[in-house]
Amino acid sequence: MSACEVKQLNNRRIVLEAKNITKVFPGVKALSNVSLKLREGEVLALLGENGAGKSTLIKVLSGVHNCEEGDVFINGEKVVFNKPSDATEKGISIIHQELNYVGTISVAENIFMGNIPKKGFIIDYPKMYEEARKIMARIGVDINPKEIIGRLTVAQKQLIEIAKVVTDQTKVLIMDEPTSALNDVETENLIKFIHNVAKKGIAIIYISHRFDEIFRIADSVVVLRDGCNVGGMDIQDASREKFVTMMAGRSISDTYIKKEANPGDVVLEARHLSTTHIKDVTFQARYGEITGVYGLLGSGHNDLGPAIFGQERIISGEILVDGKNIKLDTPITAIEHGMAYVPAERKTEGLILNSSIKINMTTAYYSKHKNKKFIDFGKDNSIAKKWIEKFSIKTPSPETKAESLSGGNQQKVVLSKWLELNPKILILNEPTRGIDVGAKIEIYKILDELCQQGLCVIMITSEMEELLTMSDRVMVMHDGLIMADLSGEKISQNNIIKYAMGEQNERDE
Repeated sequence: MSACEVKQLNNRRIVLEAKNITKVFPGVKALSNVSLKLREGEVLALLGENGAGKSTLIKVLSGVHNCEEGDVFINGEKVVFNKPSDATEKGISIIHQELNYVGTISVAENIFMGNIPKKGFIIDYPKMYEEARKIMARIGVDINPKEIIGRLTVAQKQLIEIAKVVTDQTKVLIMDEPTSALNDVETENLIKFIHNVAKKGIAIIYISHRFDEIFRIADSVVVLRDGCNVGGMDIQDASREKFVTMMAGRSISDTYIKKEANPGDVVLEARHLSTTHIKDVTFQARYGEITGVYGLLGSGHNDLGPAIFGQERIISGEILVDGKNIKLDTPITAIEHGMAYVPAERKTEGLILNSSIKINMTTAYYSKHKNKKFIDFGKDNSIAKKWIEKFSIKTPSPETKAESLSGGNQQKVVLSKWLELNPKILILNEPTRGIDVGAKIEIYKILDELCQQGLCVIMITSEMEELLTMSDRVMVMHDGLIMADLSGEKISQNNIIKYAMGEQNERDE
């Protein structure tokens, strides 16, 4: 942004202002005198590590939480939000990091929930489906509005969540990690959408840990740390180093250099594997190696992990572990053969949020040791203590509920649960989705260490930088097929995108 553009932006009307916002939870001061201003058509990036107060601030601004101190102003008018609908009426729309949907009904019904089109007392399904298509088309989404939303991928659900909140009345759009489940192509469509709505005068608060996105779309930046506003700047004055130092309160690298792998024997092999989402998939994975899996929306890459782990019915093909053919019909069977699976949606699939860290860390242990008739409280305590110390999980106690942890610490709890079983094969679906740069580096170190210890790691990710950083091999999927199995110098962004778009199949070359 040029100096002239900055001046023009500063002359625009302030549509949202927060003054001295303070929010206290039992034993924790989540926000302390936080202030910010947002102007018409401005994209303000809100940065901070997990637990810095970002989510709490936007929940105050959107009526989810009340604040103990401070005021909120819309177009210069002081407002009080007692519930989310109060904020919506004032033109504030929010896309939460946690997906909000009813999995058993259609896409269209989720979009129009609470405002279903009717003819008299009868639902007007043709109108609802047509309007749902139009709403999704605004951000380049082409999904059947009649499809049951629970059957969709995480990325598809995220796109629908984005599409449904933006209305003609929206003045301020708050986006919390909107691209965390999206791949590069889907992210490009979203960035175009953001530029378009900003041109129409909609002001945007954008939370992301992806710095490349911030530099492409933001006009200004505000950084939170430990519940405080530690500074802000125009994007032209910003740098990655400044962001990281302000977020962490110290100078750290935002990149990770993976150690060289020393692959061993083949531990997992799929032969002509087909489910409802993947077709004729054949590959091998080795001990001591990280195999990355990438694909665009609908490619089947997010369905590969559940298929290998016994969560989807196998139509044809076979799976071998250490050369032995296994009948993989349930996750329990997968666990018995040394597999572990970290799902993409940790809050709905990986954790029991209202239970303690200790309970979450031991659920897989008791699933494997079904012969135990009684809970071994001593064993539970030792498991929790071991992993809290090993992974430096920030918590006051093993009895703390999982829902109170930051995203990075929640992911460490999910990893701990599975690593307690000492698996041979660790499958991860979007392993760093929605966690900050510091926590992401910690997860990378854990995966690298596991790889060095000889574990077979299969990492399914939509994040290109993560794929290139951590993968020893990369499998690229398109339309349910593996289009390429890349290694060495062949692993490049250009090659990966080429195969992901289905332009050619390496195995036909």
